[in-house]
Amino acid sequence: MKKQTLANNLVYYIFCGFSGAVISAIVWLFLKLMSLGINLIWEQIPSGLNFSYYPLLVCTIGGILIGVYQKLSKAVPDELDEVMKKVKRDKYYPYNKVILLCISALLPLLFGGSIGPEAGLTGVIVGLCYWAGSHMKDARNRIPDLMQTGISATLSAVFYAPLFGLAAANEERLDSSEAPENTRASKLISNIIAVLCAVGVLFLLNTTFGGTMGLPRIGGYDITNTERLWGVPLALLGAIFGLLFIVFSKISEKIFSFIGRKCGVIISTTLGGAILGIVGTYFPLVMFSGEEGITEIKDGFGEFAPWLLIVTGLLKLIVTNVCIKSGWKGGHFFPVIFCGVSIGYGIALLFGLDVAFCAAVITAGLLGTTMKKPLAVTFLLLLCFDARIIPWILLAAFVGSLIPNGFKKKENASNFSDV
Repeated sequence: MKKQTLANNLVYYIFCGFSGAVISAIVWLFLKLMSLGINLIWEQIPSGLNFSYYPLLVCTIGGILIGVYQKLSKAVPDELDEVMKKVKRDKYYPYNKVILLCISALLPLLFGGSIGPEAGLTGVIVGLCYWAGSHMKDARNRIPDLMQTGISATLSAVFYAPLFGLAAANEERLDSSEAPENTRASKLISNIIAVLCAVGVLFLLNTTFGGTMGLPRIGGYDITNTERLWGVPLALLGAIFGLLFIVFSKISEKIFSFIGRKCGVIISTTLGGAILGIVGTYFPLVMFSGEEGITEIKDGFGEFAPWLLIVTGLLKLIVTNVCIKSGWKGGHFFPVIFCGVSIGYGIALLFGLDVAFCAAVITAGLLGTTMKKPLAVTFLLLLCFDARIIPWILLAAFVGSLIPNGFKKKENASNFSDV
């Protein structure tokens, strides 16, 4: 019996490794298609035009197309938190619309949505994991674990961060009212195997064919006693901006849920696109997921007025929620990191502080408030910031995670009646 159990575990671990490799290939292909589409719509086509309101035109058209597609296909990606809740609560995730969901997740990104790809991709992958597990004898009784493994592998591949993928899927939220889940050794091993295979295959694909999103590195620290004195205030400031993000999320949800119910999904997504286009016309960095915007800020921050960086970060906090709640479904990790960096640089220039230190602490406080997972936040931000600043990132993320949001989310509050 013991030998049979070991053999079954071995087969399951091999299956998890294979799943991680396949997940990585799907993520790579998705991001490659996204990159090619964005280049076509936002680089090649407008290169021969001289039209100042191109973002408004394209985003409005994009909103119409997204709404029409969702209405016809009935395929709307879940937000990442909702995917995780369904996996934990239902031990099931639908897989009958995987291809349609891929397209639904891709469209908002192509048209400049201020969102990341992780939410839409995670739902697709989890659905595939459920389907694969249900068709494999040795994995049928471990389907919930397999779906969680898929979440870890997907986040690891999207962000190219294996530790973040493990922590984000397994670390309990500090504001959770549920009893902490005991992580079994076999579950942890399967997660690690899948994540390592995902990151390894992604490395091979990027090396061979090129392409990944990735977050830019921010270095050049000059941390003095002045910065240390500012550490806790900056962490609290980041937490305040995180709370603002949550408030904007609730307000946007109420507004666009009402519009969706009364006017339909097409009007909602079109309005969201128009708002994105108007803001993006005057503040271009507000558009897209934000990783290229971070590079632009860190390479030329001396050319920006401090108020402009702070306002840009605040506007992106608002616009990201407008996109997600209006029907431009996607993730918020990339945009929120951009917001933290933009606001952090603005604060640093305003008060004469080290820009990298300010960006790291404010971003950590902001993410800590929205995620409530300090360890996951720390692992994610190690992609951008040096290891020497880990204590400050962990402190800020923990401070942010203690901030109560004061809201209880209604289930399916943002679903439109006619989708």
